[in-house]
Amino acid sequence: MTTFNSGLIIEPEKTGKKLLYFLKTGDFKRVVLVSWHGLGDQIMLASPFKKLRALFPDIKIDIAVCRGLDQTCVFPDAIEVDGNWRETLPLEYDLVVQINAPIEKMEDLTKTKAEVCCVEELGIEPTAGHEPILAKKLVGVSFQCTSVPWVANTDEAVAEKIWEEIKRAGFVPFECSMKHPFFNPENKLYPFVDKHMRDWPATVETLAAFIGSCHAYITAVSGNFHLALSVLGRDRVMLLEKDLKRELFTKEVIATADVKEYKDGSIKKFLENLA
Repeated sequence: MTTFNSGLIIEPEKTGKKLLYFLKTGDFKRVVLVSWHGLGDQIMLASPFKKLRALFPDIKIDIAVCRGLDQTCVFPDAIEVDGNWRETLPLEYDLVVQINAPIEKMEDLTKTKAEVCCVEELGIEPTAGHEPILAKKLVGVSFQCTSVPWVANTDEAVAEKIWEEIKRAGFVPFECSMKHPFFNPENKLYPFVDKHMRDWPATVETLAAFIGSCHAYITAVSGNFHLALSVLGRDRVMLLEKDLKRELFTKEVIATADVKEYKDGSIKKFLENLA
């Protein structure tokens, strides 16, 4: 055990005294578990952590995870910390628990790695499982057209608004332009796009499979637009109209947005109505 700026730091695996021992004393009311590990270990820890909170509802038990690894998807209320967490954790905690996630016992197939953590660090009954994680849904986008970009492409500023609206609506935007043999070099990747398939093998089969996994598709006039209609149907496709209008390409009444006079919130409203 080592002293902390307002309490103790313990490593149960090394001290031999499990977390349960300290919690049962009644001396600690604000506890944080520091779990500096990868995604797999964090997902396995989620079930024991939930059990621990249920066992001690009168104690505030938080968890701190590595900043930059997006692990709040596993623990939505987690604190994100850096390597110097000993100096930077909030002062409110009177007990800090360093979780080492002991390695699995290859000779003992009766316990998962999470259960080993329960026995050797937490001191609770072996608990294992995979807690549900609410995954955000994908929204495919295509801002550009191969053949007639000057009358179809969404300008960068409006495209960025659309990208951000997709995220604000609770979805994950993904650009679906592919560099096929006739790819138009004028269609540069917009700098705000951080998820795309431009370096994927350009096949219709792959594109159709990806579009089929999307919750919705938002697109300029292009082959992608027609493919999305065929894969997702009219209700989940929105056409980004510039000079070319919907009526020139389909008789279906589908959602549209005018990218020359874009109304803020149009994309977000479209997606929220689908949810």
